[in-house]
Amino acid sequence: FSCKRRMVCPSCDSKRAVVESGHALDELLPAVPYRQWVLVLPKRLRYFVHRDPSLPGEISRILAETLTNFYRIRCAAPEGAAPAQFHVLQRFGSSVNLHLHDHAVVSDGCFSLGDGILWFYPAPPLDPREIEKLVEGLRRRILKRMLRLQVIPEASAAEMLLWPHSGFSLDGGTCVVAEDRAALERLLLYVLRPALSLKQLTYKPEEDLVRY
Repeated sequence: FSCKRRMVCPSCDSKRAVVESGHALDELLPAVPYRQWVLVLPKRLRYFVHRDPSLPGEISRILAETLTNFYRIRCAAPEGAAPAQFHVLQRFGSSVNLHLHDHAVVSDGCFSLGDGILWFYPAPPLDPREIEKLVEGLRRRILKRMLRLQVIPEASAAEMLLWPHSGFSLDGGTCVVAEDRAALERLLLYVLRPALSLKQLTYKPEEDLVRY
């Protein structure tokens, strides 16, 4: 049931989401609690990130490193411990607008290998004040990286660092308990969802009109 086209196809994209979520559940994400983190970029940066093929991966890497350091400190885990992470970069909003944001499904704690055993160190409950510090750190690291790659002017980065409301947003409010693998699967399917939703499509045969 694949059209074999490299375009936006709800059928192919839905099939891909099922395959990738199944792989993540079976081989990548052990049965521990998980938290969804969503990083949203300011509108002013989305065009620059969208047009440069290297930047989306850079931003996902920065978010992954920031969350790894964050969890290591919170869990008091041994050196080298790290959370399990599954990142999906979405470029669209609900109206198929350009809305670049990174979804990260992350174990709510760190893994560490010791004596041939994979140990899990759960994280304590999240404090909203911790998210504010994370957002500020992400803002500085992402702007610094974009400056180093010379994709934005220095004046723009300096101006954005002075904004009281940076336009960067990080949400970590969605959690899944270890025993609820069905909820984790639904979360993975959500972050992997196609840009086009068949539920938003309507057809009026009397006018021969398709509307989204």
